[in-house]
Amino acid sequence: MTEKASNQQSPEEKAAASAAKAAAKAATKTPKEPKAPKEPKRVVEKAPKIEQNGVVRPKAGTATGRVWEIADALSAKAQAQAPRKDVLEATKAEGINDATAATQYGRWCAFNGLTKAKAE
Repeated sequence: MTEKASNQQSPEEKAAASAAKAAAKAATKTPKEPKAPKEPKRVVEKAPKIEQNGVVRPKAGTATGRVWEIADALSAKAQAQAPRKDVLEATKAEGINDATAATQYGRWCAFNGLTKAKAE
């Protein structure tokens, strides 16, 4: 027991050792630079959805949007409804899937109110 008693420090010695440790740690620490203020988050405004006759127009820059652009251009050129055959040929030349083009042509017609009522 005498060994343990001789190895123990007095409260004054503990306080002095602790203060020396803290001083050494503070001396080796580099001061931190203040952080730059964060930029506020950018608010991205979404383009409003264009809806007619229960159909929403697709976004520009997509394959479906491209089908609609082709149909619009062919209609403007002919000054009448673009024929399905011409739209499908033009989209095929651009590498757009035939099924996508056919579906979007139908949606384009519905959007513009160009669908024909079925005869009963």
